[in-house]
Amino acid sequence: MTKRARGRQLCRVLKLIRIFEQSRFGRTIPEICRELGVTRRTVYRDLEAIEDAGYRFEKVAGDGGLRKWRFPPGLRRAPDRPFTEPELLSLYFSMNLLLPFRGTPIRDGIESVLGKIETSFSPEEREYFGELVTTHLAKMPGLKSYRGHAETVAVLSKACLAHRKVQVSYRAGASEEAKVYRFHPYCLAYYGGELYSIGFSELRESVRTLRVDRIRSIQTLSDGFQRPPEFDPEDYLGRSFGMYSEGEVTPVRIEFSREAARAVNGREWHPSQRLEQREGKVVLRMSVQGLPEVARWVLYHAPNARVLEPKALREMVASFASKTAAEHR
Repeated sequence: MTKRARGRQLCRVLKLIRIFEQSRFGRTIPEICRELGVTRRTVYRDLEAIEDAGYRFEKVAGDGGLRKWRFPPGLRRAPDRPFTEPELLSLYFSMNLLLPFRGTPIRDGIESVLGKIETSFSPEEREYFGELVTTHLAKMPGLKSYRGHAETVAVLSKACLAHRKVQVSYRAGASEEAKVYRFHPYCLAYYGGELYSIGFSELRESVRTLRVDRIRSIQTLSDGFQRPPEFDPEDYLGRSFGMYSEGEVTPVRIEFSREAARAVNGREWHPSQRLEQREGKVVLRMSVQGLPEVARWVLYHAPNARVLEPKALREMVASFASKTAAEHR
């Protein structure tokens, strides 16, 4: 579309908005064509542009069976909110996705934003958009609630943004004692139903990944930190199969039987992956860090998955399987 054509469309759109703001009963498409002197195709394109700008139309029956387009009651003036329907849909759907963080700043923030937006709704809009909460759902098995860790989440969030060190009491595993040390939180990451913080551990003198629910206590310190310019969170997570980017990057090959091929095909398990089709079977190639997480994933697909390489991963899977079999005899 040329600059002149865009200018003409803008004039028509503004004129249409004024027409609908002042029209109680709306207009049919033929009526709009006559008023503007344009084709039906042009009218539909202009109406779509108005909807993209955040307006919503009602289509009601008119004379002769023709539908009339009109703004809902309460929208016969330019809306005060700059949100389109797809943007509101995303916000409501995100609120459902953030269910594990109910009672924490992560979920409370989006609820507060939606509450402010809803104050500008007409009764008709409130009823219409209210359905989004119950029509766009998210089911997350093994849901963990972070309500009891709300203070930890809040402190970590602020420390990430302000580049402030924190002192944590952290228990890495059920059999280990909690250790107190300083931590530089670079970012927060949510994966597999768990919330993590990635940052520099002064105890380990390296970048580490902490599971937020294992932090027993946390305190913001006055000391600041500089995140290394070469540290890229997406690259760091991209090297690992799960969340723990530790150890060497290792080439991996896993063969999946015909029964498991459908579950493996069509999904990205790792940014480096390559899939090879072999007579109904699938061979997954990738280069990853964190072999224990890969081993547990292979066992999830057992007995339809077989490690081809490396030998260390094959032995790890065998060891896990042997211990599991012993526990279930």
